[in-house]
Amino acid sequence: MYLRRQFLERVGRTSEIPQGFKPSLAEKCNIYDQNGEAFLDLISGFCVNNIGHSHPKVIEAIRQQAGMYLHTNVYAEHNQSIQVQLAEYLCDQLPSGFNSIYFLNSGSEVIDASIKLARKVTARTDIVACKNSYHGSTLGAESLRSDSIERSAFRPLIPGINFIASNDFESLNIINQNTAAVIIEVVQAEAGVVNLSAEFLIAIRKKCNDLKCLLIFDEIQTGFGRTGTLFAFQKHNVVPDLLLIGKAFGAGLPLSGIVGSKELIHSFSYSPSLGYISTFGGNPLCCAAALAGLKVLLEEKLIERCQNASQLFKKLLNHPKIKNIRAEGLLIAVDFEDSNLVWSIINSLFQNKMLAESFLFNSGSLRIAPPLVINDEEIMKATTVINNF
Repeated sequence: MYLRRQFLERVGRTSEIPQGFKPSLAEKCNIYDQNGEAFLDLISGFCVNNIGHSHPKVIEAIRQQAGMYLHTNVYAEHNQSIQVQLAEYLCDQLPSGFNSIYFLNSGSEVIDASIKLARKVTARTDIVACKNSYHGSTLGAESLRSDSIERSAFRPLIPGINFIASNDFESLNIINQNTAAVIIEVVQAEAGVVNLSAEFLIAIRKKCNDLKCLLIFDEIQTGFGRTGTLFAFQKHNVVPDLLLIGKAFGAGLPLSGIVGSKELIHSFSYSPSLGYISTFGGNPLCCAAALAGLKVLLEEKLIERCQNASQLFKKLLNHPKIKNIRAEGLLIAVDFEDSNLVWSIINSLFQNKMLAESFLFNSGSLRIAPPLVINDEEIMKATTVINNF
């Protein structure tokens, strides 16, 4: 009781009633509480722990890097080999135009940085985002949210933000000569796994090409195997100018980045110099974890595992009040008749030692997004609790 009171009083909150779960250990798909009881993680820390918790190869990479150095200077001043190795290995997995990365710390930070970059290289002011998307909580990222009620407490937000609607071709007319960039999620995660169609993405790409504005894909939540490919955009024949990454990138540590051409990424270095700077961006400890994590993801074929696990979830989920299931890999939204039922199921899962959530913009959907290493037995255990509620 004392520790919970101290937690509530001393640690800043994001909600009035935090869950307050007290972890003591985490490995693979399980988080253990203070009594040593294992809880099956069905949310992966909101798509962070894609390769599972505390993978031994990631822990060893952190240990080795910690034995050499932690922080030597602000970002991009020292030639740190672990940053170079990570940048090279990641870019090798992407289309040829992606040959450089600007390392930062969080998803919100890369959103803000991409807005600055787009305005600088195009000499334009306006940004186009998509309704019902979530990009983060800094002032710039908050400005890309379309819901006026949630945004009202933080006004004035940054000006020049316009919105399209998902898969609404007519709304693309808002993209014009004043547009510096279109920043969108290929899969709208917090809307409840809403997939933008290939035709819609192609139309946006053409519009950006014609108007010479940047197309920026936010894959902070959907990247690194979560949707059944390394990145969701790779399912389509549409390549952005900039790719924004975070969450699972650091394999459990805070790391994010903007990936693009050398010409675009290096534009922060001149006119003015230090156009964007971060003290801890690309922290070597985080880069070591990220490189090890990316190798685990690819070498242990976890993306293929993700595809198979997704199919099994869809096959086994059969609660009579399920209205629809939308799944992009192991980012799954299960629609129920009302949000009260969803929260009752979430509570039932917790009582059965499983951690689940809903979606920010879709409280009527159950979020299932476990680590990609989840096995068939764990999937059957989770779906049985859901189906029997």
